[in-house]
Amino acid sequence: MISILQAFFMSIGVSFLVLFAVMVGGWLVFKSKAAPGERFIGPEPKGQVFMIPEAADAPDEVESVPARNSEFLSRLLGGKP
Repeated sequence: MISILQAFFMSIGVSFLVLFAVMVGGWLVFKSKAAPGERFIGPEPKGQVFMIPEAADAPDEVESVPARNSEFLSRLLGGKP
């Protein structure tokens, strides 16, 4: 047999589990239907939303990184452009 205090704590625990499940379910539904930049809780951000392009659509700039790095280092160490 369980005491009244144990039943009370079990009901509190079940209540928190139900609230947690409702919040997770609401978040999952929101994420499936949300527009870019839309927030789950709080006001919408002001201004324009910028998205990072996908890796397949991004320009291939890997070859220019070493050249840009050496130019940066030469300017940092006192070289002129």
